[in-house]
Amino acid sequence: MKRYTILVLLAVCSFLGASAQQNITINVEKQPVTSVLQQIEKQTGYTFSYNPELLRDFPPVTLHVGNMLLQPLLEKFFSKTGIQFMIRGNYVILKERPKNVTISGFIHESGSRETLIGANVFDLLSQKGAVSNNFGFFSLPIPPGEVRLRGSYVGYTSQEITFVVENDTVIHFFLEPTSLLKEVVIEGRQTGPLHNVETGKITLTTQTLQALPSFLGEKDVIKTLQLLPGVAAGTEGVAGMYVRGGNLDENLYLVDGNPLYHVNHLGGMFSTFNPEAVKTMDFYKGSFPARYGGRLSSVVDVRMNDGDMNKLGGTASIGLISSRFNFQGPLVKEKTSFNVSFRRTYLDLMVRPALYFAGKKDEKDNPDDYNKPDVGYYFYDFNAKVNHKFSEQSRLFLSIYDGKDKLFLNMDAKSERSYNLDPDNNSPDPAFDTHHEINKNKTNFDTGWGTRMASLNWAYAMNNKLFSNATLIYSRYSSDIVTKSISEKELIISEENSDKIEKVIDKTKDNTHYRSGIQDIGYRLEFDYTPVSNHFIRFGTLLLHHRFRPEQSGIVLTTENDTEKRNDTVTFANERVLVKELSFYAEDEMILNERMKVNTGIHFSGFLVQGRSYVSAQPRLSARYLLGNDWSLKVSYGKMNQYVHLLQSSKINLPNDLWVPITKNVKPMVSHQVSGGVFGRWRGFDLSLEGYYKSSRNQVEYREGTSLLSGNLNWEQRIAQGLSKSYGMEMMASRIFGNTSGWLGYTLSWSNRHFPNGEINRGLVYPAKYDNRHKINAVVMHKFGKKFDVSTSWIYSTGNWATLAKQKYINDMGEETDYIDKLNNFKMPSYHRLDLSFNYYRHKKKGRVGIWNLSIYNAYSHHNSFILVPTTEAEFFTQEEKQDRSKPVLKSLSIFPFIPSFSYTYKF
Repeated sequence: MKRYTILVLLAVCSFLGASAQQNITINVEKQPVTSVLQQIEKQTGYTFSYNPELLRDFPPVTLHVGNMLLQPLLEKFFSKTGIQFMIRGNYVILKERPKNVTISGFIHESGSRETLIGANVFDLLSQKGAVSNNFGFFSLPIPPGEVRLRGSYVGYTSQEITFVVENDTVIHFFLEPTSLLKEVVIEGRQTGPLHNVETGKITLTTQTLQALPSFLGEKDVIKTLQLLPGVAAGTEGVAGMYVRGGNLDENLYLVDGNPLYHVNHLGGMFSTFNPEAVKTMDFYKGSFPARYGGRLSSVVDVRMNDGDMNKLGGTASIGLISSRFNFQGPLVKEKTSFNVSFRRTYLDLMVRPALYFAGKKDEKDNPDDYNKPDVGYYFYDFNAKVNHKFSEQSRLFLSIYDGKDKLFLNMDAKSERSYNLDPDNNSPDPAFDTHHEINKNKTNFDTGWGTRMASLNWAYAMNNKLFSNATLIYSRYSSDIVTKSISEKELIISEENSDKIEKVIDKTKDNTHYRSGIQDIGYRLEFDYTPVSNHFIRFGTLLLHHRFRPEQSGIVLTTENDTEKRNDTVTFANERVLVKELSFYAEDEMILNERMKVNTGIHFSGFLVQGRSYVSAQPRLSARYLLGNDWSLKVSYGKMNQYVHLLQSSKINLPNDLWVPITKNVKPMVSHQVSGGVFGRWRGFDLSLEGYYKSSRNQVEYREGTSLLSGNLNWEQRIAQGLSKSYGMEMMASRIFGNTSGWLGYTLSWSNRHFPNGEINRGLVYPAKYDNRHKINAVVMHKFGKKFDVSTSWIYSTGNWATLAKQKYINDMGEETDYIDKLNNFKMPSYHRLDLSFNYYRHKKKGRVGIWNLSIYNAYSHHNSFILVPTTEAEFFTQEEKQDRSKPVLKSLSIFPFIPSFSYTYKF
């Protein structure tokens, strides 16, 4: 009997299988869906089972198929509807297609519980993924059912979680850091240069910043960015950036969402970013997302460390010119953490004692004629951040930054002498000297400039699809230059052979001051919204109250003697400008299909100043098209407006540089940038080739013949506005393989200026000062196990432009005068430099590490021109003639030869 049962079941299965494989032909025009299902039932023998309400609103069907099997026919028929089917025996069951569920949560580092920015979450089954935002939050809508979720981040071990999801679910990842970087593997829709939609975007972590060679023992964020294609360094040793032909002030610096106006120390040689306090940094130089506005050339978005939620730890470092420390840990475990960093130079502590004792010795050896100098310079940075977790969905952050440069020069001098005004009295005997003069001078020069910033940030996951971020902002930059001098002259006049003595005292007091600054108070409100897996929407608003003090200058001169007293006071350019800035933005990152991804958005901004309103709509678009698994094409367009300008009086950053706003007379700068390129992966290398074209108008420069404190003109009368065009090509190849990583970049670029009204260069086009035609950057980092690593960087660029007189002529006054045919008429010599860095790690108990660093700047001591000085030198002919003539030459001065430096860092 059992045998017959099996034979019957096999016969039934064979019949059903044959029915399922039967070819179906249907040709209908605008027929009811029930009529189509009946035809399928007649041709296959299957019966449809469903609730009639399910098909009540189904539109009329037009279908033409021939010889198609049941399974693919049903997939085609119901693929774009809200209905799904299941074949069970000889029944086709129809039911409502379940909606996507959303998996959301935070990605943390396992030990410190600090969130990871830009980490990947990827479902290996549905091939859908998401990226964590600036607060470590992700949202991933996927179909219900089995999920195999992987969380990953560069430098950390991946974590996989497999489960069945039927409803919205919250999942948190805790990733373990790895000691060595492994090769990056691209899976599915993982993010990276190939799959991201942005052009010209690079993300750097604190590990990369710490690994690169340092200058005088100081790791530097801005100098790291100078090693990337499209970024010109400007003057050697200066931590400035001229991105794709833009000026120094065209870069937007954000620290935890708060704008900074001054990011340099020591004349620009170091940036204000303490590397121990930096968590991640996003750098945009091409496709600016709509959430950014206010600058033309680049965005540097820096996020600071939140602090360890579980244990105390930190670093302490001592270097050639500065020391720094970083301390972090929990205030309340798993609830509240802090991170504090401080850095200070001690050049003043080394120089001032030596000058003090030298002055004392000079006064002792020459009590009637001595100088006692007191000179000092220092800078410091202070970063603090407190992170409080109300719940898994709600966090509060308080960020504080204070940084300052201080330079002072005090001189106390005295001189005495005796003389006789009678020309006939040539006696050397002091008794016959009728005049005795005592001069005392005290001079005090004091200048300080710095930035202070504070922000209070509330990050809240409103639900599994909507994330909000509200920030209160305060930022201030100020610069003060104060000079005080007191001169006292005491003249004692005696008559020969007489006791009569006349005493005359003259005093002069001279006080000058120069101040400049800007203060911002406002708020930022941002939202991240993920309605479905192929849309990632951001929108928000920003309101800032600016208070500019472009210039406040004053001179107070007081003279007095025995008979009169006079006060002269001159004050000019003492004004304040109050401004309101309001902006809105919206952007949507859409996956249109398997190959096409688009980020489109718009940034609206308004600037109210001196009773005039400037309103701008700035569209943004970025698109990526996959050519296959390993190559993609990208294009982008962006319009940017800039409402503040930096007026510089020299090639380095000085405290008399002015941040000024647009006014009713000064128009905002506007730029349009188009870029596009090819991105790929070949034999483990990430490759990119980008081209760009950028044009801008209303560029601001000092007029020819004017600069800081030019007569009685205020800053608006000393500037000109013109045009700028920049274009070029950038190539980059990067790779991480085993313990070695690095990149090679090349830039070919042009950048020109044009002031058609004739205020500069007679209205003719001229190259920008930092128009470097060719630039090559090579960086290699290698780790030899756990105890030793080495990094190298090599830079080559064609020289900057300089303005030199090529001829001289005699003017109407009979004076020899330089003749300059045009601005930037001379190309300086090419620049190249090799830097090296060696780290030795001494591992101690309980995870503590001592790190010895040796860095070498300009390892082969190449003479790189800082400035060219016109001079003359003798020209000798034959020995018999011994005639000499002079010929004009250019003398090149270099400021940074071979410079070794060291530092010691202790991690605990």
